Amino acid sequence: MNKVILFLRHNFLDRTIMRTILISYLLVNVLLLLLLGYLSIRDSTKMITDEIVNSSNKVMEQAALGLSFNLEESKRSLVMLAGNYSVITMMKEHHTIGIRNRLQHERNIAEIAQGVSTYQTLISDVLMLGKTGYINNLDGRKTLQWDYPFQSQDWVKETFQTNPQGSFFSIGVHKQDYYLSTNITRYNQPALSVVLQVKGYQGQTLGAVIGNLDLSKINGMFEQSTYQNKGSIFLIDENRRIIVHKDSSQIGQALNFPDEEKLYEQPSGHFKETINGIETLVIFQPTAVNGWKMLSTVPMSDITGQSQPLKSNLGRILYLCLIANTLISLLITLRISLPVRRLLAALDRMGEDDSLYVKPRDYRYRELNHIGNKFKDLMGRIDLLIKQNYLTQISLKEEELKTLQAQINPHFLFNTLQQLQTEIVCGNTEESNHIVLSLSNLFRYSMKRSEEEVELEREMSNVSDYLYILNKKYNDGIAVSFLIPNRGVLRCKIPKLTLQPIVENSIRHGFGDHSREGAIRIKAVAGRKGLLIVIADNGQGIASAQVDTLNRHINNPTQKTDNIGLYNVSQRIKLKYGNEYGIRIRSRQTAGTKISILLPLIY
Repeated sequence: MNKVILFLRHNFLDRTIMRTILISYLLVNVLLLLLLGYLSIRDSTKMITDEIVNSSNKVMEQAALGLSFNLEESKRSLVMLAGNYSVITMMKEHHTIGIRNRLQHERNIAEIAQGVSTYQTLISDVLMLGKTGYINNLDGRKTLQWDYPFQSQDWVKETFQTNPQGSFFSIGVHKQDYYLSTNITRYNQPALSVVLQVKGYQGQTLGAVIGNLDLSKINGMFEQSTYQNKGSIFLIDENRRIIVHKDSSQIGQALNFPDEEKLYEQPSGHFKETINGIETLVIFQPTAVNGWKMLSTVPMSDITGQSQPLKSNLGRILYLCLIANTLISLLITLRISLPVRRLLAALDRMGEDDSLYVKPRDYRYRELNHIGNKFKDLMGRIDLLIKQNYLTQISLKEEELKTLQAQINPHFLFNTLQQLQTEIVCGNTEESNHIVLSLSNLFRYSMKRSEEEVELEREMSNVSDYLYILNKKYNDGIAVSFLIPNRGVLRCKIPKLTLQPIVENSIRHGFGDHSREGAIRIKAVAGRKGLLIVIADNGQGIASAQVDTLNRHINNPTQKTDNIGLYNVSQRIKLKYGNEYGIRIRSRQTAGTKISILLPLIY
């Protein structure tokens, strides 16, 4: 009995760590649990609301990106027609042109219209309307009513007027009552139209090409999130008219609720509103088209219905946590006592041979005083050694690696955009699309900074896109081949953006700015020392003395060199895997160059 009383007094009545931990742990955790329970129950609806807002914003962001991309693609198709000589001539002079010339211009327009119909899926039709009365569409007026009064329609007049948004703008939704009634998919159906005005050679407006967008395909971009069982996502124009909605009967109608001005107080946000007698959460975002807003509506009954079970479960969980926390606090406090005593005994033995001066300090508790007096100097010495040696070296290497990685950036964006402009002006739609896709793949690949290592297959795919774009400079005069005897090596992990700088270096120095018949071969094999990647070209080559200088420079971390790309790749490899890996250059003048990259086999 006396031992129990002595134990309780020693651990719970004296000022000890054990007593302090028990009281502090119980008090702090009970208060935190109570506060957490109160805030969780109070804010459960807000949490679900925020989650719905985030989910809806992501859905709307994806829809907005898709809409922006498709509108840009539609604009390119309209540019092809609006800038065509035959379209401009027919809108300006179709009354005075002879039959022969008229037929030739119509054939030219039909060829362009065929390309738009083939490659543009979002556009259902394109109307070509001139101020002089010229009328045409993608099928050569076969489905249009010949006597339809286009010039007297308000939406047609709007296309000829000066618009603050420029020559390309939207005229919203209108009925397609100008088609033949036999065309059941279009006749009298609503259409969302974008306009590109046709300008004369002196800048005067001659007419417009009007792209009617397929509303069913646009609606397909507006997928509902899992929280929107009774809600919807829709699009309104600058006049608050609904232009895209899953319920086709809503299209063309004006948006009407009391606080609709909140939509324009800030670019994006959310608020609660009563719509048709139902309290509704309204979430809105801007789009790429000036004045258009994307809205998502979710009934608040869906949100509160989901939060009620959460409140009940939180109450039960918090009650159990309070009981469990009290028991765990007692158990942890009792279990701390024995390890602390064992630690003190070990420290006493460790300090027997230590002759260093120890300055005593009062830490208030006897256990902390003892540990502090024995452990203070030892920890100081260990901390000093760590700072002077290990941490210094690690920090240095990390900073070097970050610096080297930051230096690797694409250098050919400007030339790519120039090439893309040339292809667009020449009307090479397929080549333009291929260049855009390759460029977007390169950007998507380089922007994922969280990936330090990627599979060799992905790196080679990136190089293929890069070579496709760069090869345009040489009129596709450089043959590119990949030699992979064992497809299994494609799964090997290598540092991201290892091959692209080397390939760029080979083309720039091997072939220069002159178009010529050339070849680049990329080979990857698994060897005894690791993964070997060889990039060979049949370019002008390098003198042997210069090759030795290059090899010496790129493998020396303190040596300055003008070959930034090779130097950066070599140093990244060495910093990551060690000095036994890296780059080796072999070349002879007029006989081409081979660059070998040795990496460890990592799957």
